Amino acid sequence: MRRPGRILCVLSLLAASPVAADPPTGRFAAGPYLLDVTATEAAVAFHLDRPAPAAVHVYDSARPVGTFRSAGPARHHVVRVTGLAPGRMYRYEVVCGGAGPRTPPNDRRYLIRSAVRPGEAFTFAVYGDCRPGQTGTDRHHRNVAERVAEAEPSLCLLLGDLVDDGADEALWRRFFAVERTVARRTALYAVMGDNGYARGAGLHSRYFPKLERGYYHFHTGGVHFFALRAWDTRGAQPRREIDADSPQARWLTRQLARKEVQQAPYRVVFMHDPVYICRGRSARVMRDVWAPIFSKGRVDVVFASWHMYERSRHDGVVYVLSGGAGAELVWMSRNPAFESHAEARRHHFCRVDVTAAAMRIRAIAADDGTVLDSITLPPRSGGGRGADRLRRTARRLGRKMLFRGGPEGAPPMPVTLFTRSCASCRRLTDTLLPRWASQHGVTLAVTAYDLGDRGAYDLLLAAGADFGRQDTEIPTIFAGTRTFGGVGEIEAGLPGLIAAFARSPRAWLDRAVVPFRRPRDTGALRASAFETLTVAVVFGAGLIDGINPCAFTTIIFLISYLSLVGSDRRRMLATGAAFVLGVFAAYILMGMFLFTAAAWLLAGRTAAAVVNGLILAALVVLAALSLVDVVRCLRGRPAESLLQLPAFLKGPLRDRIRRFARRPGTAAAAALVLGAVVAALELGCTGQVYLPVVAMIAEPAHRASAVGYLLIYNLAFVLPLLAVFLLATFGVTSQRMAAVFQRHVAWVKLALAALFATLAAIIVYNMGLLP
Repeated sequence: MRRPGRILCVLSLLAASPVAADPPTGRFAAGPYLLDVTATEAAVAFHLDRPAPAAVHVYDSARPVGTFRSAGPARHHVVRVTGLAPGRMYRYEVVCGGAGPRTPPNDRRYLIRSAVRPGEAFTFAVYGDCRPGQTGTDRHHRNVAERVAEAEPSLCLLLGDLVDDGADEALWRRFFAVERTVARRTALYAVMGDNGYARGAGLHSRYFPKLERGYYHFHTGGVHFFALRAWDTRGAQPRREIDADSPQARWLTRQLARKEVQQAPYRVVFMHDPVYICRGRSARVMRDVWAPIFSKGRVDVVFASWHMYERSRHDGVVYVLSGGAGAELVWMSRNPAFESHAEARRHHFCRVDVTAAAMRIRAIAADDGTVLDSITLPPRSGGGRGADRLRRTARRLGRKMLFRGGPEGAPPMPVTLFTRSCASCRRLTDTLLPRWASQHGVTLAVTAYDLGDRGAYDLLLAAGADFGRQDTEIPTIFAGTRTFGGVGEIEAGLPGLIAAFARSPRAWLDRAVVPFRRPRDTGALRASAFETLTVAVVFGAGLIDGINPCAFTTIIFLISYLSLVGSDRRRMLATGAAFVLGVFAAYILMGMFLFTAAAWLLAGRTAAAVVNGLILAALVVLAALSLVDVVRCLRGRPAESLLQLPAFLKGPLRDRIRRFARRPGTAAAAALVLGAVVAALELGCTGQVYLPVVAMIAEPAHRASAVGYLLIYNLAFVLPLLAVFLLATFGVTSQRMAAVFQRHVAWVKLALAALFATLAAIIVYNMGLLP
């Protein structure tokens, strides 16, 4: 057979494949797609061009579960499937009588996932404004659908405005054609949007029967979902549908008050119109009527649609706007009355992963899969004893500091600070906060918590849950509705917040979040923080902590000790290995047993000042000696160059130290002890990844993973030390460095000058010696 004949043969075989092509008996006008999937039942919906009877065949693996038939010939079908078991996967086939269409036989793309039991993990997706709108294309909606399909959610919350004109049947067909890969195996739960309503002529209830009334409730995996009819609260929607006396408001109040709902781990509301929005407009009736219902009913998260992504928190409720599923993006000027915690001008959807310990919400860009925002919510079930315990712990551990800047009798601005024994933290309390209080004429009432104290880490997690932002750097400040992590972010944002308080203290205090008022399951919070970690994150954090400015003290001690040992390579290798092992073992022991005790040793100002003074002195001495060595190399005296001891250590004292270090086993043993001591002094340099890891070692369910993460963290932490001692051991001698200097004098001199200047500035800045 010739080549063209072979190509035609292959193409004809592909065209005959039942998966690659539509069945020869015709097409569905829309669907099939899934609705109302519970633990034991599901609804399969589909629409035809001509009336025909239909049947749905359901299979558990290859075993038939049953055949479920429609009431009779019709164009629009919703077939109820029963007899399912919780948390199972079923394949289904749709067969329409006569010349009607059918799904391909044995096609594994048509699946029913029955709802899981309470406490079992599941994933759901959230997105709104799928319509093309002013973009005039389905490309963005198609990108979202593809990303959602990759997540394999059990259900999707559709936040309205699915089509440009809800009265146009062709547009609904177009919507379901784009959603096909998702809808045929994922349950769809929709709410009304103004475009779908289409001035009362919309066909929404044909495709989503629950939209006839518009508000409804369902639950899966212990999470209770409430759909609301809020499609145009700023315009055409009648106030009788949304005011305080409306049937919908009374229904939601009763539903949220039910015991099983309040005892559930999560309560989720979804609707079309936003309640709070920073870069857009919302209706006052939503804030006056609906926001208090959400807060009193302990709703965890409210999803609504607007042409972008935005997240905020008000009175304990997280509000997420996700309207970037297809239509044009809208980016209005900020409304200072409704500040957001995160925002993005990207087409996207929200992926929500629910476990027994946490609900993790991520906004994911449609084009490249970038995570635009992430927040983890712990369960809020239970009574108020958890809040009482948190408040008692907060009163016991909190250290009050008052920075006076305002007039007598003026209300102070409350600030919650989480800190530890680090130079930047002391600079914040000793220099920056007093300066800002004086500059803005505001008295700052700071309550500080030291993370070295037992229970302070739980308070940090609880405050993060209250303010809606977690995984911040230390020091962390919570004030008003804002969270700032790290000195750089605090310097960039807190002065502006203080200025806003100075302009209107009472209004600022009315909106402010008060931490520790709500009960929190701190065990679940710790587990949630721990579950967000990965091997890559832990390794990267260890490496960063190993090379931060504070950690240079270990490298300085190592270089100094190697220079004392001498030039014998085997002795240097053994000594350097012992030093690195000492650092590694000390961090393992501190993580396993001694973290609290070591933090207590460094909690005093005197001890911390001594440690930081030694670090700075060692860096200055090392920098000065290195600059002198450069000059000597330039003058042709390389033998007198790098890593020489200071003058006061030369002579008999140096000889005695070297003789002691050269005794068999002495050098290695001394290096092991020195490494452990230096590591203990560096406890304040550990990053926040270290905290959730060591916190979970005491939890039996997470102990094995926590110990594994601790090993990975510490391996990464000692890598810079390992590199230094290997370079010093295997041939990076003074003579070789001098030869490099002589060949490339100008470049080496410039590089060293930049390095020393940058390092010195960082250390001095972190110690608070510069304004």
